[in-house]
Amino acid sequence: MRTIVPERTALLIIDMEQGFVEPGAALCIAGAKATVPAIARAADEARAAGIRVIWVKRIYAADYSDMEIPRREGLLARGRLGVLAPDSTGIDSIEEPDGLVRQEGDWLLIKPRYSAFFKTGLDEKLRAEGIDTVILTGTTTPNCIRSTCYDAISYDYHVAVLEPCCSSNTEAIQRANMEDMARAGAEIRTGIFQK
Repeated sequence: MRTIVPERTALLIIDMEQGFVEPGAALCIAGAKATVPAIARAADEARAAGIRVIWVKRIYAADYSDMEIPRREGLLARGRLGVLAPDSTGIDSIEEPDGLVRQEGDWLLIKPRYSAFFKTGLDEKLRAEGIDTVILTGTTTPNCIRSTCYDAISYDYHVAVLEPCCSSNTEAIQRANMEDMARAGAEIRTGIFQK
């Protein structure tokens, strides 16, 4: 197990927004809400240790013009408008779910696609801070967590994934994706400093 060096590490909280977390939300991930307490604890532990905390969010134009085509088509077919729109509130919003609070000193990063590295400048920002390790939390494991994991490995970062802080729609999906990320070189951990 690689030793976490706090000043060279960032904890990413990916897509923990009401539109992905709240039951009944248009893009709800079944296991996301249950991870909120674990993510809150991990964020507190990271801040206390001096680890950079980065909130990675999706925000879509109100007309969905910047949304992936399959997602846009699915939402429009269901008549769901305004999902994850700027300044949105309520069940389909960009607001953090109850129990998660962005704090002063945390970074906010808006991503246009699944990976936190895709067209965000994250790599440059991390390198400027001397960060060489990323710890991944959030939703959804097979899409945004996994895409970010593989891109981080491609950019030569050390990657840890906090399994209790990630979610999928089923346990089978969660297990398969954790196993695949481990085979690709990510460390699957139960906590920041625990294997």
